[in-house]
Amino acid sequence: MFIFTAKLSKRKLAAAVVATGVLLCAIILLLSFGGGSADAASSSSSASNGKPSAKKIETNEDRVRFLNGYQWQVDEKPLEFEEVLIPVEFDEVLTEYNNMQKAQGFDLSKYKGKRVMRYAYGITNYPNVSENVRATIFIYKNTVIGGDVHSATMDGFMHGLTKP
Repeated sequence: MFIFTAKLSKRKLAAAVVATGVLLCAIILLLSFGGGSADAASSSSSASNGKPSAKKIETNEDRVRFLNGYQWQVDEKPLEFEEVLIPVEFDEVLTEYNNMQKAQGFDLSKYKGKRVMRYAYGITNYPNVSENVRATIFIYKNTVIGGDVHSATMDGFMHGLTKP
C-alpha cells in the first residue's frame, strides 16, 4: 500500500485516514462490479487522442489546467495534497488500479519505489452528481503519471480521468 509522509494535525490525519478508506472501498467496489480488463482495453484506444499534455505540470494552475483538459471543472485549490510512496510490489488491488492507469496511457509500475505527489481536487461538474466527486492525479518530476475520478462516498465509483 502507499506510505504517507506529511506534517498533519490530528484532525487532518483523521480526515486523510477516512479519505484513504473511502478510496480503498471505491477500488473494491470497482473490482467487484466488473471494472475488468475488457473495459480497460476498450478505453485504451482513445486514451492517447486529444488528451492534455501530462508534462511540465509545475504549479497549481498547471494541475487545474490539466484537469480542465479532460473537461472537468475543479475547485481552484486542492482538497488534499501529500507525498506518497509507490510500493515496490503491487497487491491485487493496486494491480487492478494500475490496469486502469494503463488503459488511459499511464503506468505506475514504472515508478515502483519512488516518492510522488498526490493531489485531489473537488469536481463541480460531474454528470448527475452534485458533491463528493474528486479528481486525483499523481505527479513525479513535474509529469502526471496517473490519476482517477472517484466519488468519496461509500456507494461511490471510480474511473479514469476521461469524462463519462
